Parts: sequence; structure tokens; C-alpha cells
Amino acid sequence: MIASTTETGNSLDRLLLYNFLMVTAVALLITPLLTDNKLFELMLLITMQIALTCISTLIGLSMGHTVTKRGASLLFAIWMLVWCVHLA
Repeated sequence: MIASTTETGNSLDRLLLYNFLMVTAVALLITPLLTDNKLFELMLLITMQIALTCISTLIGLSMGHTVTKRGASLLFAIWMLVWCVHLA
């Protein structure tokens, strides 16, 4: 577990988890638009997940990103959209 904190006071594990969930949600929303091949979608999601999460976390750290109530609400709204898209 990462116990370090950023300059803004957020713990790195919380920031990494937030970025992981955000990247996963966006990937789940975009991949059905790319192709109808479910195997390709799954492989794309798995192979790009770690790289995109690391990139977004590093960008967030350089910008001084914090996980606020607004950010958590945005994450929740995007995941509700993912559920609506994939259940329809």
C-alpha cells in the first residue's frame, strides 16, 4: 500500500484508485463505439489499462489534482452512465 501523500495532501493510493476507476469507465464507454468484436474490446481494455492509468496519475500529480466531492460525484455519474450504456 502506498502511504505517501502529495503536496496537496491527498494520499497517492487514493489518487491512483480514482484515476484507475476513471480510466476504466471512459474505456468501457468508448470501446463499444470502436468495433463489434468483443474479444478485441477486452484485449484493448486490458492492455491499455495500466499504461493509461499511470499516465493519467502522473498528469494529475503534475497538475496538483485532488480528489474532492465534485470529483467523486463525477466519477459516480460516469459509472452510472457506464451501467446505463451496457444494460441497454
